Amino acid sequence: MILKFSTIAVACNHGANTDSIVELSASLARKFEAKLHFLIYDNTEFEYASKLTGITYEVENRNSAVAKDLSNRFSEIAPDLLIVSNKTKENNDGLFSVSDTCKVIEHADKPVLTIPGNYTYKNFDKILIPIDTSFETRQKGPATITMAQKFNSYVHILGVSTDKSKDSEVAVNNYSRQVSNKVAENGIDNEIEIRLGGNITEQTLAYAKEINADLVIIMTEQEINFKSFFSGKFSEQFIKNAHLPVLSVNTKDLVVSEARL
Repeated sequence: MILKFSTIAVACNHGANTDSIVELSASLARKFEAKLHFLIYDNTEFEYASKLTGITYEVENRNSAVAKDLSNRFSEIAPDLLIVSNKTKENNDGLFSVSDTCKVIEHADKPVLTIPGNYTYKNFDKILIPIDTSFETRQKGPATITMAQKFNSYVHILGVSTDKSKDSEVAVNNYSRQVSNKVAENGIDNEIEIRLGGNITEQTLAYAKEINADLVIIMTEQEINFKSFFSGKFSEQFIKNAHLPVLSVNTKDLVVSEARL
């Protein structure tokens, strides 16, 4: 499955990271030839036309900065990607709290890109994709390939597990290698790092800082029998502590057969 964004919705307020969010949104719009729909949650005039030259966009002011309002509007607009400015553990300047952001992600049926309040725009030169022991973890591969091709990114594949058992080690190594091979087949340079044991959210975020990653791609839990460490409370913990953009790929929007890389 290849990600195709024809419409991108952007939910933000006029905060410290607004300039960077607009720049990132413009970059995505140009690379995917998409139109932008800005949802501005205050009454301040939108003054970013100079950053959006050549891009089709519209601006809509919203008064109620709550998850329900955004979820309802998201369903009505039906974009292919939603970009959300969110508060983090270290910075309170974003638009939505992490819990509200995760409620939006939970009800979304398309990818959601969360941007921390202290974000400064950078190209996605380095993309980090954590691979755990779940069979479905490899479904992040196609999204990673699409983003890496659009941004000419280097991909870091991090194999993680909460335990160090032989079975976990074998699964993580096999899945990481399969994703690496598929990424390489698409002409994308990549490397694998394996880290077993401990809190995988902490492991992943620590590694992201080590390599100075620009984007992390995780998955959200939407199926009753779906089991992945990067789901539910784990994804909320991850987004809360993330110092960089996080692309949450909804399993409803994935083709299951793509897991067979």
